[in-house]
Amino acid sequence: MFWFHVTVLIAAGISERMLTPHNFVNSYERVSLDGQFNWILSEESSGVSVAASVPGCMYSALLRKKLIQDPLYRDNDVHYVWMGNADWTYSRNFTVSKAVAGSSKVLLVCEGLDTVTSVVVNGKSVGSADNMFVRYTYDVTGIVTEGENRIVVGFHSAVREAATRAQRSSYVIPPNCPPQVQNGQCHVNQMRKEQCSFSWDWGPSFPTQGIWKPIYLDAFSTAIIRQVSAIPKKVSGQWQVDVDVICDVSGGTTVKGQVRVELPGLNLTLTQQVTVSAAQSRVKVVLKVPLVGDPHARDVLLWWPNGYGHQNLYLTNVTFTSGSDVSSREVKVGFRTVELIQDPVSSDTSKGLSFYFRINGLPVFLKGSNWIPADSFQDRITRDKLSFLLRSTAAVGINSMRVWGGGVYESEDFYELCDELGIMVWQDLMFSVALYPTYDAFLKSVATEIRQQIQRLKHHPSIILWAGNNENEKGLRQNWFKTQENYTLYYNDYVKLYVTTIKPIVNGEDDSREYAVSSPSNGKESEKEGYVAKDPGSELYGDIHYYDYAADQWDPTVFRIPRMASEYGIQAWCNNESLSGVFAPGDFAMDAPMVSHRQHHGHGNIEMAAEVGMHMDMSSSKDPAVKFADFTYLTQINQAMSMRTQTEHYRRFQSRLLYDGRGLTMGALYWQLNDIWQAPTWASIDYEGRWKMLHYYARHFFQPTLVSPYLRTTASLDVYMVVDQIPTVERRDENKGELRFEPMTDVEDLRRSSIPPQDVASTQAAVDRATTGRLTLTMYTYASFSPLKSWTVDYSMNTTAESVYTASVSQLLSEANCMSRENCFLHFSTTDKSNAVTSTSWLFLSYPKDAHLAPAHIKVSAVRTISPRVFEVDFSSDAVALFVWLSVGDIPGWFSDNGFLLHTPTTTVQFYADTDVTAAKLQATLRVKSLSDI
Repeated sequence: MFWFHVTVLIAAGISERMLTPHNFVNSYERVSLDGQFNWILSEESSGVSVAASVPGCMYSALLRKKLIQDPLYRDNDVHYVWMGNADWTYSRNFTVSKAVAGSSKVLLVCEGLDTVTSVVVNGKSVGSADNMFVRYTYDVTGIVTEGENRIVVGFHSAVREAATRAQRSSYVIPPNCPPQVQNGQCHVNQMRKEQCSFSWDWGPSFPTQGIWKPIYLDAFSTAIIRQVSAIPKKVSGQWQVDVDVICDVSGGTTVKGQVRVELPGLNLTLTQQVTVSAAQSRVKVVLKVPLVGDPHARDVLLWWPNGYGHQNLYLTNVTFTSGSDVSSREVKVGFRTVELIQDPVSSDTSKGLSFYFRINGLPVFLKGSNWIPADSFQDRITRDKLSFLLRSTAAVGINSMRVWGGGVYESEDFYELCDELGIMVWQDLMFSVALYPTYDAFLKSVATEIRQQIQRLKHHPSIILWAGNNENEKGLRQNWFKTQENYTLYYNDYVKLYVTTIKPIVNGEDDSREYAVSSPSNGKESEKEGYVAKDPGSELYGDIHYYDYAADQWDPTVFRIPRMASEYGIQAWCNNESLSGVFAPGDFAMDAPMVSHRQHHGHGNIEMAAEVGMHMDMSSSKDPAVKFADFTYLTQINQAMSMRTQTEHYRRFQSRLLYDGRGLTMGALYWQLNDIWQAPTWASIDYEGRWKMLHYYARHFFQPTLVSPYLRTTASLDVYMVVDQIPTVERRDENKGELRFEPMTDVEDLRRSSIPPQDVASTQAAVDRATTGRLTLTMYTYASFSPLKSWTVDYSMNTTAESVYTASVSQLLSEANCMSRENCFLHFSTTDKSNAVTSTSWLFLSYPKDAHLAPAHIKVSAVRTISPRVFEVDFSSDAVALFVWLSVGDIPGWFSDNGFLLHTPTTTVQFYADTDVTAAKLQATLRVKSLSDI
């Protein structure tokens, strides 16, 4: 990744500095009202009055002043319910200069108010707010005076407001309340607020109030830039950059000015005279990128997803000058094309439509996860925290992330990091698992929200799709909300919100990406059926969400075969160490009240115990704390193995179409990546940043070259090779017209693709290496490190995923002289033509509870410093060990492998620390366990 640098007048995005040229009077000036402890937060009934920071919320402010405990400690989410029911007020004094006070226009800009708010400046009401996701701008010209001023931002309880709105509604808009196990609040769907702040099945209820984004004054004479976006597009074979400039304009007259757009990385500059007014405040400018051969042309370097190439980014600087006002914004853009392909998969149209993304002309399998808010309190989410989570994401081969519709539209930091790391974003709009009001004021607020958010985010190359909601089409059709008797009423509301109101706004603001009305959905088929399909979970269209906690999820035959799996998952407890700050010593027990309190998914702990019991023996320890620690470990094994089994199942089906039309699965996004508190959830990284076993397994099941063995039946072994991180081309069978995905080996295909001409030969060689090789499978007994027998087979692939070896399990056992499948397991490895190992895997022939395991004693032999923050750790074992788990206490970082099968007497792994640490401290902290320790 690289980017081009340019010196700017005012910094881009959310952060800005003011430009006040000395030769102008009353030039544009910004006065920030943010700051640490320069606001007073008060609540009348409790008598609380404390210095507070902005951005912030009332929980964070009281915690900093030690007036409350950590809200995440034990059951404080219940003890602090009173805070969400109260009304909180932020107030402060601020000083402005004579120049600011005397400007022709002074605007108070509130980037984010959470949520129901009245704003008073110098005793005068200047406006109100009721949408957390809207930027509010209030005209305070003539209200702000030279010298000291006062602002009061009064918040009304969103919990009480939601209840009031529900009572006022002429009909019930379900769901009314979350399940009791969540200890949540009711009617969140009445509010344009972070939906999970009233609780969810993986998080607590903390209905925040506060100024959660920057707040400032903008003073100017004529007009200034409020928002800039720039989207590279390819039109008739030529790249262009569509620049969209939205201004705030003083007064009712027109303003003449000059827009200057600079894209220094491509040596492009355009200056254009424009006229803006309050009614026509938008300017659109197009920069044409010279074609190859033009003496001024520079090569356009494309932006690629993680694993497919570099994430090349270009700075684009936009300056608007009118009179004495000079304002500027800067954004980074990436040149890439994105297409959502929904075409017939066969000449037999009853077999449905494809559903996959084409990036820069190449089909890309989405290897991904789902993102929820990283904290209940947005002001605690730092760029460093986001960076750790997203670097952890890219490190395991993830190339895509679905930003789930029950949280927030994420920060600029989040999307910038996704741009830099090549993580494609499937962006839900913030509606989730509910029906919503459609009265005029609500729809007007939603329209403003959607318009502003698309304008803010659309320049990010990482975003590949807008989706209107999470699970609302499916919920409506499948009667989740008990609305069948009044189906037409709620159906009309659904269409009015997502189709009549939102769809035209999204399409009008951004014609470079698709808008999917819901997720999951049947895509074009849902549209054809009136936007609510008869079966929104069809495997022949669109995407699906899959959960079945009663199924044996180590058995691949239980899973569906969709076009794309955009949600699927299973719970596990967070790492035991991550509970140390929020549990009391007595809480570490299976029957402790806090263990039950922390579980927000109904019967979740019972389900996890049943899932573990299918495959492993439960802990027999008499010590309650040890037994609980063992249980957290076992649930993580179960989660990791379940997600491995399901994800590899989806990857194996990407180039295979069954007789009934199922198959061509082109995406697997497991639920979920991150946590919002320390609890049992579906996450692969817990709230404290510790990787769970699942995240380590993701590094394997998302590896570029995947050997994927599975038991097609209990008697039959099938080994697939998957190579989907290479240039791929769509082909159709000549007889049936059936679609498949083939490695791009033909030189003419490579030349026609978006691969640079100078890289064609090396790319062809890389594709050849990935698609040909040698598979070795080796049978071991659990009683010995010595292999019983090995088999080898050469393979050459014609599609991106295909079977390269099948065998009878009984025949393999017989040839290896293995007594029974309970005594043995298989190890797999693949090598390329140079004999370099390209992938490894393993397969149990029976579940661990039935396997004949010997006790394994694992020791740390040595810890060596390789480079700053990178260490090698040597281990030795006296027996084969399953699910070897390494932990390092409070040292942030991750291992190169964890939760692994140790089938050799010694092994070495790397540890990548995210902070400075010595080898001695690492060795002293390091702990090792395996399944035989339970």
